[in-house]
Amino acid sequence: MACGQPGPNATTFTLPAEVFPSEMRAAGHGFAAGCGKLGAALGTFLFPVLLAGIGEAALLYAVAGACACGFLVTFAFRVETRGHSLDELSGAQAIALAPRITPP
Repeated sequence: MACGQPGPNATTFTLPAEVFPSEMRAAGHGFAAGCGKLGAALGTFLFPVLLAGIGEAALLYAVAGACACGFLVTFAFRVETRGHSLDELSGAQAIALAPRITPP
């Protein structure tokens, strides 16, 4: 992973560059960037409304919960790239590196 990529950039920029095949890499980056911009716009407009409606503590707990959910989803569906070449990580071969999730 590239240094100097704080926060969610590791999952929306750096990780897709290592995992997705080059044919769909640009579309993945565009989708991730678009979702990030949409979330930023919604947060900008909804934060003051929610702050007035549910209060500061509840809103900050909700934001922390959303961050924790994002971490858990990223951790559960990650693909370990350490020790593998980009050729190995592209396409169908990446599926073999993903963790298996079995239903209970």
